[in-house]
Amino acid sequence: MQRISVNLKLLKEKMMEIEKDGMGLIELHIVASQIDDKLIHPAFLHLEGISETGEYKDYESIDECPVKQYLLKNMPA
Repeated sequence: MQRISVNLKLLKEKMMEIEKDGMGLIELHIVASQIDDKLIHPAFLHLEGISETGEYKDYESIDECPVKQYLLKNMPA
């Protein structure tokens, strides 16, 4: 099983946008991190909405937020 950690606030914003547009389904794609010409690109969660008429709408993506990085930013001193 693949998993990804993303910022909850960003995920909620995307979900609200998708709901506002009246989409009935959300398709989620986990795209693994990649190294391109020595640059590391983080994994990301890509979202697409699907309407009742079968239309797809691209809601772009949310970059992964590694748990270790999150804990370091949010731990009390």
